[in-house]
Amino acid sequence: MGMGKAVSRWDLMEAFVQVVRAGSFSGAADRADVSKSLLSKKVSQLERHLGTQLLVRTTRRINPTEAGRALFVKCERLFSDLEDAELSVLDLDVKPKGHVRVVCTDVLGEQYVALAAAEICALHPNLKVDVHVTMRTVDLVAEGYDLAIRYGQLDDSSLKARRFYELPHVVCASPTYLSRYGVPRSIEELRRHNCLVATFEPCAKWYFKVDGGEMGIDLQGNWRSNSGSALITAAVEGVGICRLPHLYVRDYLHRGLLVPLLEEFRSAPLPAWIVYPSAARTPARVRIFIDYLCDNIDRLLRPRGDQQLDGSAGSLLVP
Repeated sequence: MGMGKAVSRWDLMEAFVQVVRAGSFSGAADRADVSKSLLSKKVSQLERHLGTQLLVRTTRRINPTEAGRALFVKCERLFSDLEDAELSVLDLDVKPKGHVRVVCTDVLGEQYVALAAAEICALHPNLKVDVHVTMRTVDLVAEGYDLAIRYGQLDDSSLKARRFYELPHVVCASPTYLSRYGVPRSIEELRRHNCLVATFEPCAKWYFKVDGGEMGIDLQGNWRSNSGSALITAAVEGVGICRLPHLYVRDYLHRGLLVPLLEEFRSAPLPAWIVYPSAARTPARVRIFIDYLCDNIDRLLRPRGDQQLDGSAGSLLVP
């Protein structure tokens, strides 16, 4: 089915992407500094060309149909790749630009990956970074993300992976709980205690080092949560014993609000990975993000008081 020469399919697809991003024709028109009617006309023309409805138009918000979502994901990646292709033939001194979409979970993502993203944006103002936090395992390619943070054994062989950290876990409880119910001296004794249950991986099963190997056990209690912060609150309040990454609990351990337990049985640290789609050439904007996070993760994970800001560089540096 042909299209007029006056408007290219790229122009129509770009208009479609702008509307989906903004969630409305008026919002997209304001951002693009064009008329609302022009954007509506372009999207309608694209729908006629493809022979399918791409958007569901309501009074409050524009939502993509299933076909629209699939097209949006592919267009997002295509436009980012086009930006990277342009950079590959320009002067090497041109500052990196483009859109990097990151998906991550828990405190490592919420605080430290987000901090890396903020620093990268300060160093490279032409880069745009989205940090999406979710406990759900995301399909990077299908959902249009450039990279994700994952833990433990990786099952998806279609992705490239780079290990950037090892995450130790700590079993701990409040002094109040321990004074009331006693200190467990063995792994088996934990079964007689109220163990706070994490309903997210990789914290749901508790692992311990036993006879040179790893042993995993399921422990139960009267308190469950899919939030590490909520589990810490319960532990500090004396509800029970928790097992969480050291990053979650280190400040509470330092302040004496939580006490480490069974340290001689602590399991091996859990590897943390950056995973990203396998391709012949990883876009420069993605390589920059991966390299920065890997090169700076040790500094980023230090308590903030142990870091100093170098105003000339606009980034945090190790003192």
